[in-house]
Amino acid sequence: MTIGKAIRLWNTKKRFMGCVAATHWFCKRVDGFKAERLTRFTENGECFQHVVATDGKIRIDLAPYADAPA
Repeated sequence: MTIGKAIRLWNTKKRFMGCVAATHWFCKRVDGFKAERLTRFTENGECFQHVVATDGKIRIDLAPYADAPA
């Protein structure tokens, strides 16, 4: 499946899931993409992580709402 087709399929429903599940959903459908765990820091220096799909050149984040500390 192409990136565009996967994103259109994603948008056919009101999906709301965490970044790990959303990335897994995408990578299962689009060849060449894998999960990438990004480390982030809050203003107070606390560490949290966010997961996106990447092919090494492009990063796709289907769950930008989850890019925040718990």
